[in-house]
Amino acid sequence: LRFFGDTETACIVFDVGDLVVVRENPDGEEKIEIVGSIDSGISAAAWSPDEELLVITTKANTLIYLTRDFEDLVSLELTARDLEISDHVSVGWGKKETQFKGKKARALRDPTVPEIVDDGRLAESNEFGETSISWRGDGAYVAVNAIEDSAQRRVIRVFSREGALDSVSEPVNGLIGPLSWRPAGNILAGVQLFEDKHQVVFFERNGLRHGQFPLRPLDGVKHGTEMLIRALQWNVDSTVLAISYDDRVQMWTMGNYYWYLKQEIFEPGLRWHPENPLKFALVPRSQDKIRRLQYALD
Repeated sequence: LRFFGDTETACIVFDVGDLVVVRENPDGEEKIEIVGSIDSGISAAAWSPDEELLVITTKANTLIYLTRDFEDLVSLELTARDLEISDHVSVGWGKKETQFKGKKARALRDPTVPEIVDDGRLAESNEFGETSISWRGDGAYVAVNAIEDSAQRRVIRVFSREGALDSVSEPVNGLIGPLSWRPAGNILAGVQLFEDKHQVVFFERNGLRHGQFPLRPLDGVKHGTEMLIRALQWNVDSTVLAISYDDRVQMWTMGNYYWYLKQEIFEPGLRWHPENPLKFALVPRSQDKIRRLQYALD
């Protein structure tokens, strides 16, 4: 759902494939109009920051760019061939059983090189097959996080505003659906699941990993299928990362290259204010009201 103040219209995208416009002041036009349909259905959609482009992924694994007037600009397939553009080099030590284990092996090992190289295997829990889309703050690039069926792993594809494939992410085991591009533009945030812990992982625009930080266990909840992470959302000035669960939202900030949990609010459904970096709204699913709050950093 997106409301356009300049035209007093709202655009609603339905997963069945319909794009509907609702006009507050029709002025001779239809108040509610289906402006387009995609027969295969829609898996995700996101407007660009300047509200001039709508990017849609379909359930038939295609990517579509539409203008504000719903004209088709770009239409392309998401295929396994996209992975061939990656020039990421595996610098790990390979399989454990093929490594040489001489007396000096431990001393010779480079501590900056990971012992195990991820192959991108899917998470065993909390993997619902969803697709997510996130634009860079300046609208020059857009990222799509989706499962590549042929490779059986999640892939983050980065496209230019013109629809050209720019990069694909390196394999990351246990990567799930949530994705958020930091408005400052330097990193994308995703979520990686393990059996005993979960963590936020960062990617550069070229698809390479760029660090991570572990998430705290939820009080009274074991790591696993009960711990459902629904969304990641940066605030507009990139200082706070909100992590939404089924029953709560956590606010994380960074200082001296360390990530701190600053606040935990036991209500889901957070939306940041598009201009004021510390204002947000909470829309609980169980209540017919919206709470607008001001966040304070100390």
